Amino acid sequence: MQESNNKQGAYLLGIGTAVPDYSYSQDFALEFNLGIEGTTERQKKFMRRIYAGSAIEKRHSVIADYGRDPADYSFFPPAKSLKPEPTTEERNDLFIREANRLSAVAVEDLFARLGKKDTHDITHLITISCTGFSAPGFDFHLARELELPAATRRYHIGFMGCYAALTGMSLAHSICKAEPGARVLMVNVELCSVHFQQRDDLDTMVANAIFADGASAALIVADPPEADTAVLAFDSFNSQILPDSEEDMAWRVGNTGFKMKLSAYVPRIINENLDDILKGILEKSGRRHGDIDIWAVHPGGKAILEKIEEALQLDPEELSVSYEVLRDYGNMSSVTIMFVLQKILADSREGNVLAIAFGPGLTVETGFMRKISRP
Repeated sequence: MQESNNKQGAYLLGIGTAVPDYSYSQDFALEFNLGIEGTTERQKKFMRRIYAGSAIEKRHSVIADYGRDPADYSFFPPAKSLKPEPTTEERNDLFIREANRLSAVAVEDLFARLGKKDTHDITHLITISCTGFSAPGFDFHLARELELPAATRRYHIGFMGCYAALTGMSLAHSICKAEPGARVLMVNVELCSVHFQQRDDLDTMVANAIFADGASAALIVADPPEADTAVLAFDSFNSQILPDSEEDMAWRVGNTGFKMKLSAYVPRIINENLDDILKGILEKSGRRHGDIDIWAVHPGGKAILEKIEEALQLDPEELSVSYEVLRDYGNMSSVTIMFVLQKILADSREGNVLAIAFGPGLTVETGFMRKISRP
């Protein structure tokens, strides 16, 4: 299927990804948590249930300590209790080092996929993260390492959570529509595991069971690509805050890392508002529900995917890519939807793509785009 023009004026040409060198199975993660000195029987019972039903098999982390003898720990203290817990400063220092490294690896992967080596034509750089901060940030380090032009405009989207990649794509879309010839590099880094904490509340235990680390890079351009390759042509984006849900998902800075609030009601809230969510993006794009050929859903958790599948009466295979990413990587916050879109770009399907991601607020971001091949 081919399309002669794209009135929206923005194309995503490719996506590169990166994960830390350290990985562990979900079974190992459960045993590690069960073995922490001071864990109560109540906690152990809850963790066994959460890990068994997570639909996750493996996750990656920048923390090297997992599987090591406590005497060799470099992040946690050398004690079975893992206490005193690392401070927010210590966690953020690890974020800074690894965000600088992983962001560059993701960009390298992107350029290798595109067969592109130089960066002199990059006009804008968008970076995204909710798991760490610094000034200068990894945007500065990327600009320096990639030798981007001095006039490259840099933007950072911070602390918006799992939906922020779609916010970044919407910004890139606006830039491309406003500036003919724009070439936008968007880089996400989320290192959720640096905020692993021991707290006797269900939200923290759920967060410890599903979140993981990863990075992504995407090139979004205003000019139609010339190569015969699959691209995503942007159509429209929409943002929606769900009613009475502010306290059901939240992310706050604490003394020993960032604290996650993740209510068990999140899947139900998303389910109850799906009709309005779809109505908003479909009205913007001038399309109907039946025009959606491919679903790109952020795999925030198994229960969320199941609720979406049920509410939209989707066949299981229609969310298979989301389940695959959840299985192999867990929830990498804003990076996760980019892993989903990368797989969609690589498969044989073409047609209209609806991307959905959600995060603190509850805020839901949607994007309507078209996967096409161009001569």
